[in-house]
Amino acid sequence: MNTSPLTHPEAPQRVLLVDALRGFALMGLFLVHSIELFELYWQNPVDSKVHDVIFFLFAGKAYAIFAMLFGISFFIIMDKQAQKGVDFRGRFAWRLLILFGLGTLNSMVYSGEVLQVLAFYGFFLILVYRLPTKWLIATAIFFLLTPNLIYHYWASMNNMPGANDKLLSSVFYEHTGEMWAKGSLLEVLAFNVTTGSLAKWFFFIDGARGAQLFGLFFIGLVLGRLGFLVHPIKFTHIRKTVFVFSILAAIGLFSLQKYLSLPEVKALWPTTGNAKWYVDELVNGYFCVAFMAILVLSFIALYLKPLGQKILGVLAPVGRMSLTIYVSQSLCGVPFFYGYGLGMYDKLSQAQALMIGIAFFTVQVLFAHWWLKRFHYGPLEWVWRAATYLTTNVPFVRR
Repeated sequence: MNTSPLTHPEAPQRVLLVDALRGFALMGLFLVHSIELFELYWQNPVDSKVHDVIFFLFAGKAYAIFAMLFGISFFIIMDKQAQKGVDFRGRFAWRLLILFGLGTLNSMVYSGEVLQVLAFYGFFLILVYRLPTKWLIATAIFFLLTPNLIYHYWASMNNMPGANDKLLSSVFYEHTGEMWAKGSLLEVLAFNVTTGSLAKWFFFIDGARGAQLFGLFFIGLVLGRLGFLVHPIKFTHIRKTVFVFSILAAIGLFSLQKYLSLPEVKALWPTTGNAKWYVDELVNGYFCVAFMAILVLSFIALYLKPLGQKILGVLAPVGRMSLTIYVSQSLCGVPFFYGYGLGMYDKLSQAQALMIGIAFFTVQVLFAHWWLKRFHYGPLEWVWRAATYLTTNVPFVRR
């Protein structure tokens, strides 16, 4: 296989495929947030088929798709500038700082948002941009295997100092639900800047997502170099092979998850400490990556069909203005569920929350189509671009 970087042609098909896939990831993220009641579900979790289905399909997978596409987008931006003879690394670092600032503002409303995390991890993409592809692949695999969890599991089983202390993410999450359910607007905003944000960051550090985010970014960068989404037909054989492998891996890992949940198997681990949690998190992290691959490859295969492109292409405008769509989900969803707003977190079943989430996302799709017929960028996309280049001379209204 030729692993040399490919130029990025102005190919409408490529743009639509990437944007449609990003729109699909945003849909999955929002449906998870909706049935989670923007995390207030965990105040009083109730088993339901809706929860099981949506979490099985999207929890940990939609976010992973979004992260992988971040790496692809990074390559596209850098490659376009390189064709003009511009070293864009410094400007991209500034672009990430702006995104981090936007994420910080968004985290005041919804502390579980991921823009801050994506922006912070994005700086490592700049560092590895010129790394040879074979080393980039090896590094991605290393992080996807979450060596941190493997070490912590070993340390916990051997009762190393501090290994079985209460996880910091659990410590910070202890009183978050009570604040979100009962706190005033100002109290919640102040709380989210401190305790809420720390809970999110330690959630990434303690679990599989923090390490795997590096791997997903780097895999996205590799796929960008190969032109995997620019010329998907060229990779048909590879897509089919990886799809079969991902199916087998997902089945095996899902079966292992069920096995590990059996009471007699749980009894094999110490009743105190973190060892069992680490092994569950390890297996679930692998399963999410395998299932994410299934979703992405299935999406590509369907998109390459004429009917599939018509249906899935509806999501492309959402993907084009993903920053605006994502932030607006927080701005509308959080006041809907939290105590300082309508306080619907204890008035809706997960099925009802899912229906509301689907309805709201449908409105967002319609809005994105309407908006992009009249404007070049989404509102926040325009702000982000103008701030990146430190100029307001950025086309906005279509003439």
